[in-house]
Amino acid sequence: MKYQVIKHGPRLEAIGAHSGYRIRMSTLPAPGLDSYPVTVHVRGSESEDEVLVEVPKRILRDTTEAFDFGYQCATLWIDALDHRKS
Repeated sequence: MKYQVIKHGPRLEAIGAHSGYRIRMSTLPAPGLDSYPVTVHVRGSESEDEVLVEVPKRILRDTTEAFDFGYQCATLWIDALDHRKS
């Protein structure tokens, strides 16, 4: 499993990891729309602040699609950093 989903009232949150980074995603149904926008944050370690990852706007029909898309965006963002080459 790429991430674990946790429910916080009407909001859903998913926690995952990739290459040593922690990924936190959340979604809530868009009012008046049949869509689930996703917000993605990434953190390298517990001592670092979370960084907001910009996610392209898409019509995501359910929470699984939203979290899968958010996870894909986060992993692309993490892989683009490539700190190991510094």
